Amino acid sequence: MAMGKEIIYAKEVELFLNELLLLLFEKGYFSYPENAKSYVDKIFTYVEKNIGMLSDRDAPSYFIKIAKNLKYITYRANKSTTWYVLYQQRGNLFLIRYITNNHVAAQHFG
Repeated sequence: MAMGKEIIYAKEVELFLNELLLLLFEKGYFSYPENAKSYVDKIFTYVEKNIGMLSDRDAPSYFIKIAKNLKYITYRANKSTTWYVLYQQRGNLFLIRYITNNHVAAQHFG
C-alpha cells in the first residue's frame, strides 16, 4: 500500500503566509478579511493538490542561500501574479522552504 504525501511548511513560510493575509487586506487588495483569507487558502490548496504531481523543476541557483536541492512549482493566482513555491523532497515528504511571487523574484526564474 502506497503512502500518501506529507507536506510540512517551514515556520518562516507559515509566518509569511499569515502576514500576507493581513497585508493583502491592509493594503486594500481585498475589501474583506475573508477574501484575503480565501486568497491565501487557495495557495495552500494548490500546493497540497499539485506538489509532487507536476514535473519537478530545479530552483534557480540564486535560492541556494535558502537550502540545497530545492525544487519548485508555480501557482498563477491571477493575470498579474504567479507564486513560486520552493521545496525539498525526500520520498513522499515535502518540506516547503520558501514562497515568493513574480513581483519580488521574477528575475530569478526563466
